[in-house]
Amino acid sequence: MKLFIHSVTALLSLLFFSACSTPSTVDYDRTLLEQMRNYESYSIVPREERSAGQHLSLTEIVDRRVVQAIHQSLQERGLRPDENSPDCRIAFFTTTEKRTEMQDLGLAGGYYRHGWKSGGWSSYAPVSIDEYEEGTLILDVIDTQSGQLAWRGATSRRLGHSAPNEGEVQTAVSQILTEFPPAND
Repeated sequence: MKLFIHSVTALLSLLFFSACSTPSTVDYDRTLLEQMRNYESYSIVPREERSAGQHLSLTEIVDRRVVQAIHQSLQERGLRPDENSPDCRIAFFTTTEKRTEMQDLGLAGGYYRHGWKSGGWSSYAPVSIDEYEEGTLILDVIDTQSGQLAWRGATSRRLGHSAPNEGEVQTAVSQILTEFPPAND
């Protein structure tokens, strides 16, 4: 019975910690829905204007990769770049957060250790705890006419020791913009 309780507790902990990573989320202002569907042009907010909102500083190289991925994704959706009078402006920024991942090593191999605990012997499953940084890329679509945030999409991933390559950036941006502009509710 103790083995079952330990296993269930460890499994619930794993599910809780694995749920802390969100692949992508989207939210938008329903009052601007019709305007978003009619967007034909866009511009990307220049690096100098959005650098104040950066939590994780992007190198110029990664910044250019994100800009290029946004251009590609929006043009695939039929929008065209327009620096003079765009229907919307695209801003992006990043954040980081420390995450903890816990893994019950006893469940995987079925090995449990027994140890002396005051009051008698007990069994437990060894647990691996991994702390890491998770980075989130957030894309905002600002309606030019009203000046309001119309749509926001974000995706998160575990950060590595190297910068994301063009393919990884394109995948992240495409994943965020999959639902832009929003379909009918």
